Amino acid sequence: MEIHLASMENITCWAFRSLMQGVSDSYTGMISMGYLIERHKAWKEVDMYPISSQRQWLQVLTSRENECKKFLERINEKLSEEPEKDNCYGIQLNCSCPSPMITGIGQGSALVKRPLKVYNLVSELLKQDKFKVSLKTRLGLNPLEIKEGRIFKLLEELEKIKDPNFTEVVVHFRHAKERSDSPYDYSPLKEILDFNIPIVINGGINCYRDYNNIVKNIPKRKNIKGIMIGREALKNPDCFVEVSNMLNCTLFKNRNLEEINKDFRKLCEEHVPRDIYLKRIADSCSWYME
Repeated sequence: MEIHLASMENITCWAFRSLMQGVSDSYTGMISMGYLIERHKAWKEVDMYPISSQRQWLQVLTSRENECKKFLERINEKLSEEPEKDNCYGIQLNCSCPSPMITGIGQGSALVKRPLKVYNLVSELLKQDKFKVSLKTRLGLNPLEIKEGRIFKLLEELEKIKDPNFTEVVVHFRHAKERSDSPYDYSPLKEILDFNIPIVINGGINCYRDYNNIVKNIPKRKNIKGIMIGREALKNPDCFVEVSNMLNCTLFKNRNLEEINKDFRKLCEEHVPRDIYLKRIADSCSWYME
């Protein structure tokens, strides 16, 4: 089973992603597609140096089909200029960001209620054969969208995509108006899994037991492709070890916090993160000592 490290703003730099044992897929921080098209310095955020054990994804924001074409031209151009960064496995369209600044311009979780728009955006991104394409979404923008079953209408549209390069949908099991400490709502999971779409489940999974509790009453699990963990990795980067060892029969060993800090510092020397990343990691991760 796939085990994903969630994209976290000003956290998931190359060194942080590389630190994780047992992770199959990882993501850059969320980046505006328009920013990547228009500004050369935006590509400093695309720190996709090799990580031998992971598939690396570039997570992007847009609501414009014409940006997708320009972006695909731009990414090929930039990666050819910096071949050491040419390790991008796929492009993930963000339809989950809850920020009012993002939803206010029709991006992020504001797209959940626009299934045809999302279908068109994904279809544009699939007009190439180098990168896989995936989607991250939520149950809706607000409680009304959950009541209206907007997530199901979105999945119904995405189910029409037959291109094998469209690999999965990551579902965060909250709506966008909920607080970060609100409980997750897995009641729609059974119906979500009825769609013929590989699903990566995200929200409230910190260990194998959490995953097992979520799926124990789900008889048909064939469409569960993986799980995604985010916040727990801030507390303990080795939270993936137990999950991977249980689900994938791996033999990773836990490190103590001193060893984790030492490993991270070495990775930072190899590819130095921007100061904003180091500050945010220092503020969020008790194991990191500068």
